[in-house]
Amino acid sequence: MFVSHYSSSSPQSSLNDVGAMLLKDLRCIVVKVKKLRKWYLVSRLTRAFIRSCLLMRLETVKSLILMKAIVKTIKELKEIISEEAKLIRMGLSEAWKISELASKWGHSFSDSWKNNKYFIIYQGLILKWIFRLFGVRLS
Repeated sequence: MFVSHYSSSSPQSSLNDVGAMLLKDLRCIVVKVKKLRKWYLVSRLTRAFIRSCLLMRLETVKSLILMKAIVKTIKELKEIISEEAKLIRMGLSEAWKISELASKWGHSFSDSWKNNKYFIIYQGLILKWIFRLFGVRLS
């Protein structure tokens, strides 16, 4: 007798489950972005895509292309509400400048600072504190 080691569900049903989970995640992240009042930071094209997805009231997604677009949208929304991503955006150019300056001074290991996530976040924190000290409001 042949015994299958795989679950009885077909690959198509697991694909439908993933599509349903993506739509649920999209709805949740949109609510979170709106609650945090960051909706204005979302690009117009992304907002239009989200509205069209939510307007259709889909139960599941079967198209891989649509799934990829939804995943990309979810990533973009998570980056908008992520404090870490904001600090990385702020500190990246400063980390590069400091790394280049230290390299010119003869510190050969300073080139690795450009790609050090924690150094970049540290520079972002310093900029945030300086902006707060001088009363500059960040969005």
